[in-house]
Amino acid sequence: MRGLYLLSIAGAILLVGSLHTAVATETDNKTGEFVATKEWQVIQEGQAIPKGLHVRINMQTGLKEAKLLDEDERDTALQSQPGNNVVENEQLSLDYKPDLIEESLRIVKEKKKSYAELRKAYKEFQKNFRTDGELIVQLIDQYRNFSKTPQESELRAKLESLENLEYLLHQIDNALLFIDNSGLDDVLLPIVVNDTNTALRVSAMRVLGSLASNNPKAQIKVFEKNFGSHLAQILISSGNSGEISAALHAFGALLRKFPLAQQRILSTSGTQALIRVLQSPEVELRSKSKVVTLISDLILEKRSVLETSKDAPDAASTIAQYVLLEFEPWLQSQGFCSAVDSVLSKDFLHLLEQPDVVEQFATALETTESLCRASWSQNSGLRHALLTIRNRYANSQDEYRLEVSQVLVQLCERLFNKPKHTEFQTHSPKMPLEAKYL
Repeated sequence: MRGLYLLSIAGAILLVGSLHTAVATETDNKTGEFVATKEWQVIQEGQAIPKGLHVRINMQTGLKEAKLLDEDERDTALQSQPGNNVVENEQLSLDYKPDLIEESLRIVKEKKKSYAELRKAYKEFQKNFRTDGELIVQLIDQYRNFSKTPQESELRAKLESLENLEYLLHQIDNALLFIDNSGLDDVLLPIVVNDTNTALRVSAMRVLGSLASNNPKAQIKVFEKNFGSHLAQILISSGNSGEISAALHAFGALLRKFPLAQQRILSTSGTQALIRVLQSPEVELRSKSKVVTLISDLILEKRSVLETSKDAPDAASTIAQYVLLEFEPWLQSQGFCSAVDSVLSKDFLHLLEQPDVVEQFATALETTESLCRASWSQNSGLRHALLTIRNRYANSQDEYRLEVSQVLVQLCERLFNKPKHTEFQTHSPKMPLEAKYL
């Protein structure tokens, strides 16, 4: 029994000794030399590590970690050292670069903070997110809730709603959704027909133009609501440049590539409205250039369809609609030729600094040349205006003006057919031709 007792005591002493050795080793490793393996291990604060380890900062925990280099990493490291001199057992403490470590930790914390802020912002965005369709329905409902009688306090909110609609309704599907939710009846039609505020009418017509542009289904709905005659009436009666410009935009969006609307609207008040804008002394030249551009586009559209679709078997109905159009005779009956002649003869000095407007007029003159040649070729005022602008641009250093001058040269040669006349010759910059007339 005594021998067995002594053996038990000896065993206990050995176990205690082993535990003490293990604890001591673990404690030493925390503060002593770092024992590297092929797996990532955390480097304790102030612990030195051997040179030649792969060291990183864990971006998730922010702790320093190290491991032995892989074979390919070891070869690269050896090759990069001058003379391949490897120093063994040399220790390198990360404490030698505390600023780098602190900066890395700071970046990790900032990224964590930024990520949290982004998540919060995204949740708020999801909470307030609306599709285009939801926004359109919301804007229509908002407009329905406005007072039926004009109130100054609501004007800003109405204008903002219309501005948002103008942006949204460029999309074809959005425009059709607006129409399906009675947007034409509840929002645009009351403003265009009855509202006395010019700013609201201008915004509503811009929305109308945005909605109908290159959107055949929307054009049909706008036509059925008789917007064409309302726009024509605005063009006839208004003297406000902004209102006329917006009405022309909507008018053109409704008529282009829609022969039925052209037939019904231009045969009644539509052509008269366009000529009225040309004849009005209150309307600026830029708006008048939009009128002649629209007229030119509609004439060219008909010519193009009749020329390119005559052999297409499925285009018979479209061709028939364009054949019924008598736009050019309507223009003649409303005084188009004399109206254009008057604009250019009286306002050509204002055109000298507006080459883009001159180009629009020149293009329209070319398109309608066959319609008005008899009167234009005999008009000395028109001839003088075109030649003056042509010679001013011909002596310009601006490439765009030079191009417009060439268009005018060709136009004048066709209209007046006097190439040997001295006024068609190139004049010296010292004495430009227009000086003879000013």
